Amino acid sequence: MENMTLELAKKLGAYAENLVAKEYGAKPFSVAICDKDGFMVLFNKLDGAKLLTIKLTPNKAYTAVRMGVSTADFLKRLQTDNLNISYFADENFVGMPGGVPVLNAQQQIIGAVGIGGLKEDGEVALKVAAAANSL
Repeated sequence: MENMTLELAKKLGAYAENLVAKEYGAKPFSVAICDKDGFMVLFNKLDGAKLLTIKLTPNKAYTAVRMGVSTADFLKRLQTDNLNISYFADENFVGMPGGVPVLNAQQQIIGAVGIGGLKEDGEVALKVAAAANSL
């Protein structure tokens, strides 16, 4: 697979919901899945998820795919290099955990997942992205 499909995005979204229900106490959150160019394929805001996740969660996925690293790693770069996020000239970039690239079996980026509204956004996003090739 060379790019995120709607079929895989739906599976990843359902996996995220099941994972949070089983391991994190069914807390409300949002999940966004984008393709390899950063265009949203799927967005789901669970009942009770914070309204700010409507814009923030897709931007986490977008940032991860555009930068080719997790948003947690992007945040570390901003801090280590003492960079302002505006340096990258993209108003959709966010520097907070919860966005992770999704790789195919050949370790190529095919999209990204964004998780928002949980204390464990980054952890959940890593688990969801890692499951992509087994769904």
